[in-house]
Amino acid sequence: MEVVLIKAAQIILILSIIVVLHEGGHYAAARWFNTKVERFFLFFDVKFALWKTKIGETVYGIGWLPLGGYVKIAGMIDESMDTEQMKQPAQPWEFRSKPAWQRLIIMLAGIIVNLLLAMLIFSVLSFTKGESYVDVNKLENGIAIDSAQRDLGLLPGDVPVGVNGTRYDKLNDISKRTLIDGGELNVRRDGQIVNLPITEDDLVNILESRGSFFMPALAAKLDTVFDVAAASGLRKGDEIRAINGQPINGWVEVPPMIQNNVGNTLSFDVFDGEQMRNVNVQVPESGRLGMGPDLNMEKYLGHKDFGLFASINRGVQMTFATITDQIQGIGMLWSLKGKASKYVAGPIGIAKQLPATWDWTFFWSFTALLSAWLAFVNLLPIPGLDGGHAMFTLYEIITGRKPGDKFMEVMQIVGVVFLMLLMLLIFGNDIINLIYN
Repeated sequence: MEVVLIKAAQIILILSIIVVLHEGGHYAAARWFNTKVERFFLFFDVKFALWKTKIGETVYGIGWLPLGGYVKIAGMIDESMDTEQMKQPAQPWEFRSKPAWQRLIIMLAGIIVNLLLAMLIFSVLSFTKGESYVDVNKLENGIAIDSAQRDLGLLPGDVPVGVNGTRYDKLNDISKRTLIDGGELNVRRDGQIVNLPITEDDLVNILESRGSFFMPALAAKLDTVFDVAAASGLRKGDEIRAINGQPINGWVEVPPMIQNNVGNTLSFDVFDGEQMRNVNVQVPESGRLGMGPDLNMEKYLGHKDFGLFASINRGVQMTFATITDQIQGIGMLWSLKGKASKYVAGPIGIAKQLPATWDWTFFWSFTALLSAWLAFVNLLPIPGLDGGHAMFTLYEIITGRKPGDKFMEVMQIVGVVFLMLLMLLIFGNDIINLIYN
């Protein structure tokens, strides 16, 4: 229950920050051009609000439905569908009375604020934390190999070094480019470069791994030893070099060897830092010896610090790279069709990805990512979104002809219906995944 509450608190706070600043962008631009803002709400107040108060000519409040928020700008055809107001003569403080260029700025202000928020967060994190990553040049044991990796053609000791001929130092970049670009995975094997074709099944396996497909092969060095393992003579700090005379390439190969030899005696060749020893262990029916590996990842990590100006540049790059990767990722999911539907995440799916403990670095990184993505989504030329309003305003600026109010009302209804159906689809997919996955 505590984990659920922590995850719920994180997603609600993240959405609150993003939504308030997005709608605050619209609000600030509207007020700058002396346009009346009637309502400013965090979340939607369908039928009732959790809290509201009127300050000046604007009602501020918090709704109960955490799917976004809104500002209601006087004289604008929006999701409120206040057609009665539009029948009255236009007033100078109304949105419809303002020049097209001012209306365009008001519409785009929320998107701009979300982009700036993402840039700011990424820049601050780069300046204060730098960037840590798994360095492929430090993978002395290669990556962990299981059945999914073998299906792709990977072998123990293989080190991924690039995708489609482009080399990368960061293992995460290789994971991302493999998933998004497909093609061929470039692997260093016994001093040679081997090119492995990436199939649709491989992409599904990578999605299924949820970010753990490419992981360093941890050395088979023991950190915890108890029960059967301790009684047999294994000790903390021992590094398993071979089992039954078969060389071991990392911890990932140890559990399967044990599970496949229940009831048998295994001969462990271990190095304790000074000398080799041989330890015989009888595997009990439970298949558990009572030992665990040293999970310290420090020796595989690279780190880069950023100065003030470099961190700002890095923040801008990461913001637009986030958007580009998301777009390419959608294209990849589309190409997989039905095989990938369970990997499409809405609010419930996003909340599941959040950590079970409060991690401020992850929190702000995730906030920046969602803020950048919200900016892109809102820029789409779909009626009902900021991009749809901006599209019609640009049409007016270019042609000199303003779309009629009736046309805008119809387009708004079409857009709202489309967005509602899309949300039902996303939530339905989330619920199905929650039940069956």
